[in-house]
Amino acid sequence: MQNIKLTAIFFLMGSLGLFSQKTTITLQSKTLQEERQILIGLPNSYAFDGPETKYPLVLITDGEWHFDLVNGATKLLYQNGFPKLIVAAIVNTERGRDLTMSHSQEIPSSGRAGQFLEFVTKELLPYLESEYRVAKHRTLMGHSLGGLFATYALSSEVEIFDGIVAVTPTIRWNDFELMDRFTNDFQIELEKKKPKVFVGIGNETGLEREGVLRLKSGFEESGYKDFSFIEYPTDSHVTVPWKAYFDGLKYVFESFLLPKEFNELEFSKTVAYYQGVGEYFDYDTRVPQRILFNRGYEAIGRKDFPEAIEVFEHFKKTYPNIPIPYTALGDIYFDLKQYKKSRENYERIYQLYPSEHIVRRMEQLKTILD
Repeated sequence: MQNIKLTAIFFLMGSLGLFSQKTTITLQSKTLQEERQILIGLPNSYAFDGPETKYPLVLITDGEWHFDLVNGATKLLYQNGFPKLIVAAIVNTERGRDLTMSHSQEIPSSGRAGQFLEFVTKELLPYLESEYRVAKHRTLMGHSLGGLFATYALSSEVEIFDGIVAVTPTIRWNDFELMDRFTNDFQIELEKKKPKVFVGIGNETGLEREGVLRLKSGFEESGYKDFSFIEYPTDSHVTVPWKAYFDGLKYVFESFLLPKEFNELEFSKTVAYYQGVGEYFDYDTRVPQRILFNRGYEAIGRKDFPEAIEVFEHFKKTYPNIPIPYTALGDIYFDLKQYKKSRENYERIYQLYPSEHIVRRMEQLKTILD
């Protein structure tokens, strides 16, 4: 049984490539009066998941710098139980102009974040939703000035994004002007929408650090619970996105990791849990394959065959073209000497994935039953 489990693991892993092709699209923006390039990363299985399958959207600024990092992170996180995601990264034309909400002599062209946000909400998001299978759940991520823009977008239109990841945001801009937006009305709207907000900071000093800590205090003093802050003292302004973006994604989508206590509850509770998670994220409501795989084989290890059968039958019903549950059920029923049920499952897996183990078992069953 252990060798069969290892084969199943390799099958499951083999379907999960880390890297997918990058697509570049060009939009002619009426709001910005210029062409903008957007880098698109789709789940590796996008073409095979079916026309009804949708994926949460991750939108990032500084696309030319951070697309590969974030897109690769989504693939790695999927292997650890997080959802498949669509990544859209906006390539800069004039960064200081687009990501700052007010003018400062520090950057002569600054102060057009309002127009940039209008481009995002009125042009880019509708385009992505019309051309790709984008779910309703959206996350905005940004670093430095991009982090400033992410917090500005949150304070301007709370209802647009469900997740915000701001890495070392430049809250110091124009004498910490963004903090003036932390009003009672904003906090009321925040509590209604309840977006998950993640803020990370590297080993910043001076005004950069003070600005981020002011933002942290604003969320904490308001009592807002869907807020997470992590400090990375060994990472610089340049290197901190590598860790913080990863942790930010994990925080926004942490609901996909099944709480440990569910392992002690009846399996139907796990089914209901993922039904709720899927509905919230506008995503697949099925129990992830890895959860089913682990729960089923753990039951086999305890020789709790009724639960193992329940789990793998559910696995088979919800993922009918995956060979793993047919192999497991064939083995379980064979060991229980329920040979007809064993053959029914092996026959199905023989059509999908005729391994040496399945061929040998089919020959044994032929001798037993015929």
